[in-house]
Amino acid sequence: MLADVKKKFANIDDAFAPVLVCRRHVDAFEVLHISAGLCRMFKVSRDELCKFFMLPVYEQIHPDDVVRVLRVMQRVFRNPDEFQQFSYRMLLPGKNEYIWLMSTIYGRRLVDGSVLQYITSLDITAERQEQEKQAAVFEHTSALLERILDTTQTALFWKDKERRFLGANKAFLDYYEFPSEQVILGKTDEDMGWHETDEPFKGDEWHVLRTGSSTYRVHGKCMSHGEMRDIVASKSPLIENGEIVGLVGSFEDVTDEIRRQKEMTKLNEQLQQALDKAESANRAKTAFLSNVSHDMRTPLNGILGIAELALKTNDVEKIQAYLKKIITAGSLLKDLINDTLELSRIGSGKKQLDYEVVDANCMLERLITAMRSAAEQSEVNFHVDLPFANLGFVRIDRLKLSKVLLNLLSNAIKFTPKGGDVWLKGQVLSSTEHKYSCRFIVKDTGIGMSKEFIPKMFNPFEQENALSLQGTQGTGLGLAIARELLSILGGTIAVESEQGKGTTFTVDVSLERTSEQESQKEVPNGKINLDNRQILVCEDNELNREIVTTILQMNKLQVINAENGEQGVMRFIESPEYSIEAILMDIRMPVMDGLTAAAQIRQLSRKDACMVPIIALSANAFQEDVEDSRRAGMNDHLTKPIEPDLLLDCLQRQIGYYEAQRKGEKEDGAET
Repeated sequence: MLADVKKKFANIDDAFAPVLVCRRHVDAFEVLHISAGLCRMFKVSRDELCKFFMLPVYEQIHPDDVVRVLRVMQRVFRNPDEFQQFSYRMLLPGKNEYIWLMSTIYGRRLVDGSVLQYITSLDITAERQEQEKQAAVFEHTSALLERILDTTQTALFWKDKERRFLGANKAFLDYYEFPSEQVILGKTDEDMGWHETDEPFKGDEWHVLRTGSSTYRVHGKCMSHGEMRDIVASKSPLIENGEIVGLVGSFEDVTDEIRRQKEMTKLNEQLQQALDKAESANRAKTAFLSNVSHDMRTPLNGILGIAELALKTNDVEKIQAYLKKIITAGSLLKDLINDTLELSRIGSGKKQLDYEVVDANCMLERLITAMRSAAEQSEVNFHVDLPFANLGFVRIDRLKLSKVLLNLLSNAIKFTPKGGDVWLKGQVLSSTEHKYSCRFIVKDTGIGMSKEFIPKMFNPFEQENALSLQGTQGTGLGLAIARELLSILGGTIAVESEQGKGTTFTVDVSLERTSEQESQKEVPNGKINLDNRQILVCEDNELNREIVTTILQMNKLQVINAENGEQGVMRFIESPEYSIEAILMDIRMPVMDGLTAAAQIRQLSRKDACMVPIIALSANAFQEDVEDSRRAGMNDHLTKPIEPDLLLDCLQRQIGYYEAQRKGEKEDGAET
């Protein structure tokens, strides 16, 4: 049979492609036939090729392919009828060069157990070189794409059609601080658990996979760097052979951008609020000035008109009546100016608390005395019930509290008919280690207010009844000032009123507890006699100087005049010690102002210089002006226009202190 095979192959030798016919035993190899085509492919003779095939396998086959070729040979020997095809590199005989072969083996097992094999081979070197070239190009392209993906700052990822991660670039991994993409491969967003909720990204991805459409900048939340951050994601389908096989996506962190937008929105809102507030304030200012202009012109026109009428008559009674009306209108104008300045000062934020330590039982004595007098003049019954005797000393801005209650009590008396009642009541609501919470109630049986007016009652210039029951016109600023002062004090105010039955104001404030007692000046008992007391008046304005001089002389006081601060200092120096018993000092004067003059007098070496009462007379009525006067060494501060009764009361009080001091000095000198 073997001889027949050899003869058959010899007859058809040149009709076959490169063929090797061989016989394999368990431990031997025999070449039966080498075709001319195989010789041409290796470019050697049959004998040379036969010798070559008898060499060990590792001398024929490329080292990288030896193991694989031996395994194929073993498999073919065990199963000769099984068709085998494989590629490998074989050395060209006599050369240091390999060619790629694609060999096909099929065989038959012979009776003796050997295997007859037919091996046809094709030279595929050119094809493999082209494949390797293409593979190199592909590898280069892949490496380039990988570098591009890893260097881009945009986080990129790709998923299969079940939304499972297939890969991600470096920016994506860095964002989540993952060491490699192995952390995410094969997992969904829900598996990772990094979204605040499944939506919108889950529904967004299913939409891309089912419809093939792309999405752009879908906003959601994602956990990164220990916090939920804002991201926007864009996704597109991955399509192969017309079929959607997955999706590719990108996202960017917009947390800082959104925060900046929110801050910008907030800033714009604040700016708009500030603009609205400024416009509102401007409108309020315009309305305020309009009201002030109107309300000031009203009494001013009355003063000028009545003065003109007084000049045209010689009737003494009419002239006196006109003068009373001028005084009334002038008082209203003064109150309006004072209240306007007070409200303006509060609104500018220049009002500050001026605390003092006082005995709670007598902290409102001056107010009560003044209100009792006003009630008597209006024939109104005034009742006081202030149970503060056991509180001891407290720390409070008494001036502001008194101003609040003064405005409320003045209105109560003003709008209560003759024979009616006005109450000032007090309560201690609670107490702690540091403060008392107190309530003051001002109640009257007056005409009351309508429900429509109550919401507007604290607005400047709002008046439901322009004239009181006593015919006195108000400024419409008292309640506005009271509310603003209470705001500074940290207190509150409430009101209940019914027309025809009366009004009740409730004021709640806190009094600070203290054991400290202010040193009080010794107040002489009773009023002192002012007759022939010598007063130095420093005033540059001739009309004001004449008014003050006339008031003093009408009350039997002697006057020394000075037209500026420098003259005032010289007049005092030239006078005998203790001969001048009080100094009335204007603040704003030419040559030397009143503050400087007062300070220089206090620095004189004569004995009376440090004790003589110096009283400021000024149009400057604010608290800081009073404090400036006291720092310059003045004892008191009176505002213009001068009210005779207030001036005389102040002189009696200050000269009384002065006499008490002198008496104390004499007693100390006698003991020495």
